Amino acid sequence: LGELTAGVAHEINNPTAVMLGNLDLMVIELGENAKPIQKEIDLVIDQIYRIKDIINRLLQYAHPDEYSGYIKLIDVNELIKETLKLVNHLNQGKSIQFEMDFQATQLIEINPQELQQVLVNLLVNAIHALEKDKAEITLKSRNWKDKGVVISVTDTGKGIDKEHLAQIFNPFFSTKQQGEGTGLGLSISYGLVRRFGGNITAESEIGKGSTFSVWLL
Repeated sequence: LGELTAGVAHEINNPTAVMLGNLDLMVIELGENAKPIQKEIDLVIDQIYRIKDIINRLLQYAHPDEYSGYIKLIDVNELIKETLKLVNHLNQGKSIQFEMDFQATQLIEINPQELQQVLVNLLVNAIHALEKDKAEITLKSRNWKDKGVVISVTDTGKGIDKEHLAQIFNPFFSTKQQGEGTGLGLSISYGLVRRFGGNITAESEIGKGSTFSVWLL
């Protein structure tokens, strides 16, 4: 899988870089004439970056050790607050109510960027699961054992079937509609947390929502 992914990534990243470069050149050359189709140009650029993101996720799944970074003591409560800023743009049209209940006081040693990636993935999944009439997400932090913490993300969305719940951390498994996800987000998140000696668990009930908990030591 690693060799295949590396080859595919190389073959796809090169033409996408050329496409982005030429799009920039087209916009510069067209000048004011590009304005009537600016939305279409932006859409194409967004989709190219989506392709690049998919490739990076594949690389990270195939070679997780190459993506591990430095570790330091962090306050998870502050990291959660910073992570919320990264997903605020997804709130459009849903009027999501975020409830925060931070009681963790223990610092943990982990790579902050990788933990933030995990939390972004859990929050994005929670947002996508929400219905417009009951859009609420609760974020909690608690001390766990002598020096650990647990972070939970709870949504009031549609929930996950029991038969799917056992598979959600498997690579390429997704309950989203085709084209809305790669099925790698939770698998990568699980791998990142496990590498630091932690765990991710999930509980869900159809029609009531889901809770994902990240256990860290």
